[in-house]
Amino acid sequence: MKGAELQLSAPLSVIASPEHIEALRSSSGAEWLADANYIPVGPGEAIPEHQLGQSGIVLFEVDPAIPASMDRIRHLHRSRPGMPQIVAMRDVDLKLVRTLVREGVADVVELPFSAEEILQTVVAVLETHREATVSEVRLAPLIAVTRALGGSGATTIASHLAADRAGGERRARVCIFDLDIQFGRLAEVLGLTPRRTLSDLLDAGKRMDASLLHTVAQSHPSGLDLIAAPAEIIPIEAVRAEDLARVIDLARQEYDYVVLDLPASLTNWSLGILAGASSIIMVVEQSLASLRQARRRLDLFRNLGLDHRLVSIVVNRTEKKLFSSINMGDVEEALGRPVLAGISSDHTTLSSAQDQGVLAGSVRRKSPFVSDMEKLSELVAAAVAESAR
Repeated sequence: MKGAELQLSAPLSVIASPEHIEALRSSSGAEWLADANYIPVGPGEAIPEHQLGQSGIVLFEVDPAIPASMDRIRHLHRSRPGMPQIVAMRDVDLKLVRTLVREGVADVVELPFSAEEILQTVVAVLETHREATVSEVRLAPLIAVTRALGGSGATTIASHLAADRAGGERRARVCIFDLDIQFGRLAEVLGLTPRRTLSDLLDAGKRMDASLLHTVAQSHPSGLDLIAAPAEIIPIEAVRAEDLARVIDLARQEYDYVVLDLPASLTNWSLGILAGASSIIMVVEQSLASLRQARRRLDLFRNLGLDHRLVSIVVNRTEKKLFSSINMGDVEEALGRPVLAGISSDHTTLSSAQDQGVLAGSVRRKSPFVSDMEKLSELVAAAVAESAR
């Protein structure tokens, strides 16, 4: 295969000592490397990840005698898990190669560089990587929380659901998106003040990568990561469906669960997201207005061909029958669907929590709301696991 025929989906980055880079660039047969991203860094120095950009594959020098040099392999694998690594080193031996492969290295080339050897190695690694990508890419469950009416407490349910999945012994990697781009309150509910928001990811377009995603995501003490709604109100139609889909798909590759807090308004892009969700939680209340709008939305979902088995009804702010004219049986009859769970009304605890910018469990661990959310979290996790089989 000629070098000119090699088509990289993203640049090759070469990270090595300045003298090795200079020798490679001036060597015979290196013409195909003209577009490579050269980063002159010694084997014991930290890799400047901001210079990797949209790299599709990375070749970097390693000196086994320098612990920091070997540590770069593990660090890069954690920060860029989907990017193939090729290691360059002197005096390669089979035992060391086996060790490097166990560390996640795709292949090894010898120093000083040979343009022909790099070409052959890159071709082999890319072919293997493409096959693995087609067969092994795992997308995390996508849990979309929608509502029959605004003000139904869907944001509170979404935030506590995500936090429960991330907390305790599970320690799942959870990312929650505030997609109510005009009136989103997730950052406020979680007591966070993000410097970057969803707008930064959407503006990046095709340049968006895992590094930028994790830069924008803000960590919460519960363990979840938040992608906050834009700080400024923007037209809801300004969101490009393909850009948003790209961001969400990347998050599904980086996390164990992705939770979406959707706006009350239905848009083409929000309906597109619902069509690709692993689970849809429809939050309703025990009121005629809420049930009427929920019925209309369920009819729309059916007309759009959404799998009704993925839609779960969750009744928020439930009241005992003595104080409510509409009970759970009435809700199921009105919607023609079983209720997955009811979430107890606990205005005092939730008001205090939101005033402090904390979750309900931090105010009252034995709150009925907290108990109901833990049960809902387990039910949703079981449902998405079942649907994935």
